[in-house]
Amino acid sequence: MSQLAHSARRALGSPDLIAGSTELRLDPDRIACDLWEFDAARRSGALEGAAALYGGPFLDGFFLSESPEFERWTESRRSALAREYQETLEGLAVQAELGGDRRGAAEWWRRLAEHEPLSSRVTMHLMTALAASGERAKALEHARAYQIQMREELEADPNPAVLALASQLKRMATAAGPDARAHETALPRTLSLGVLPLVALEGDRESRSTAQGLTEELTSAAAELPGIRVASRTSIAAAQQATTDARQIGARLGLEALLEGTVRQSGGRMRLTVRLVDARDGCQTWTGRYDREVSEGFEGQEALARSVVAELRARLEAMARQDPELHRE
Repeated sequence: MSQLAHSARRALGSPDLIAGSTELRLDPDRIACDLWEFDAARRSGALEGAAALYGGPFLDGFFLSESPEFERWTESRRSALAREYQETLEGLAVQAELGGDRRGAAEWWRRLAEHEPLSSRVTMHLMTALAASGERAKALEHARAYQIQMREELEADPNPAVLALASQLKRMATAAGPDARAHETALPRTLSLGVLPLVALEGDRESRSTAQGLTEELTSAAAELPGIRVASRTSIAAAQQATTDARQIGARLGLEALLEGTVRQSGGRMRLTVRLVDARDGCQTWTGRYDREVSEGFEGQEALARSVVAELRARLEAMARQDPELHRE
């Protein structure tokens, strides 16, 4: 290894470019890498900069023959970076929505739809954003494009929720008549929610993994609720680096509510405790406790998350009814 490192340093003409002897690494003080810059931008909360740095799939088209370990590592890293790029775009879209920038939000959702063209959730967000910015025709056009792609690429029917949203937009335009454009921009305001990372009370690796998985499931399930916008994991992480106070997190991200909780495992059983917090005053408005068998695995986590979100929906609707200002921009 040391001979290989020496030869590489000589060939590159820079003895300091490659650091280490048993574990080789490039010296970040001597070389620039867009991947490092992308990671740094995300960690610092500079999401627009991160989005600009992502140039496509990691090492797309590159492979080494007879190197299955390298291929597995490349595919894993490629998938992780694609997911981080998706979270970055979604974070930018949600920030634009919360800031009242409807056209900006539509543009970020459009870029995410290009990245995930077959995602019904992203499709619906884009349609809603386009309609809110006065582009109802483009929203319906995108719905048609999504239907065509689903049938041609997956030979599957489109998500009924996308079709229902398209029908709703058509009815709204018909009801509004000549004032359709004004009606589009008066769409109801959505309530904004942040799902904080669940805390594993035991602290062991398995418990932390379970807590992380449940956090992902809760975030995904909540994002499917009509009338609810969910802050991205990236935005939440950046806000938590600055403060742990619920009111300050809510103020930084423009959120009305936060969902927090804990996970405890004992004797093959798991207890999830969640709390809904009003981010405007930091007061807890609801607590739920759910018990499951740990052996239920991923399917059990998904089912548990949907049980929580079903109850959460009623609580969020109650919050909206109590505060009429939550219904409008």
